[in-house]
Amino acid sequence: MKRYNSTDPRILIKIAIAIITIIAVYSCVTLPQAPGPQLTPATLPSYSKGTTFVYSDGRWETVTDTSQGMVTWSDDRDNVSSGSPDFTYRPSKWESKTRSATRQFGPRTDLYSQSAATLWPLRTGNTANYSETGTWIERDGTDSSYQTSWSCAVEATERISVMAGDFDTYKIVCKRYYVSKSNKRSSLREAKTWNYAPEVGHYVLATTKYYYNRSLRRQELLAVLPSLNGLAAEARRQMELSFQKALEGKRSGQSVRWTNAKLQASVEIMPTKTFKTPDGNYSRRYVQKLTLPAGRRTYYGMAVRGSDGVWIIPRR
Repeated sequence: MKRYNSTDPRILIKIAIAIITIIAVYSCVTLPQAPGPQLTPATLPSYSKGTTFVYSDGRWETVTDTSQGMVTWSDDRDNVSSGSPDFTYRPSKWESKTRSATRQFGPRTDLYSQSAATLWPLRTGNTANYSETGTWIERDGTDSSYQTSWSCAVEATERISVMAGDFDTYKIVCKRYYVSKSNKRSSLREAKTWNYAPEVGHYVLATTKYYYNRSLRRQELLAVLPSLNGLAAEARRQMELSFQKALEGKRSGQSVRWTNAKLQASVEIMPTKTFKTPDGNYSRRYVQKLTLPAGRRTYYGMAVRGSDGVWIIPRR
């Protein structure tokens, strides 16, 4: 919770070093378990305005709106997007500093039989197919359109370990096929895999394999940060003190609690695992339980201890 938005150059340097060392040492591994964990069917994610998801490459995205059944996001590059809470669909609207895009989705016309258009509620063996058409508009006004199709499946359940913790997940794989306008033939262009953790309400690992000249992309969840907008300054201060006290002074499995009934706020911070990076710094996984006027939620993450003894969430 400390210095989430810090612009101190020294802190930013520490963050960059921390990200590199953590990724080098603690890359995600799949814990051997056969068969996979038993999970109840998972419903669509329910996102809360102000929640921020931080990933292993330092990138982050924040929920800025959740109205009319859509989720709007902003990220570290000032991109803004909105779409279904079903992340297997790309955003229906997207805008960056240089261009914008709109997308529409519908049934696949190249299939001989009808198929489901969504995987939710998630169950192993669920499949879905849909088409995607879109238009890109550059800042100079030029535009281009495309058509592509997707085939998705819930392949298995897995218990995996990422920076934010160990989680039981659904493994979702979606394959994208480019559809040629001239001959209507399709070719495989990419395969996206998500490990969705119902406990978190978000995917904890996402990888994309491209079938053209582009390298594999991989992101694992580093931390989920709660929105503290509208919370009294005293509550923010006490939550920050609890965060620092727990990570600096408590053993794994021990917690620090703070409660203020008047402010309708409480926090419990518990470190769960400790690592030491090659440069001698420490990092710790933690579980953070917050009770605010909007309700009670649990957040998972990993923090890094700087040379000044302050624990921070590394992000750009």
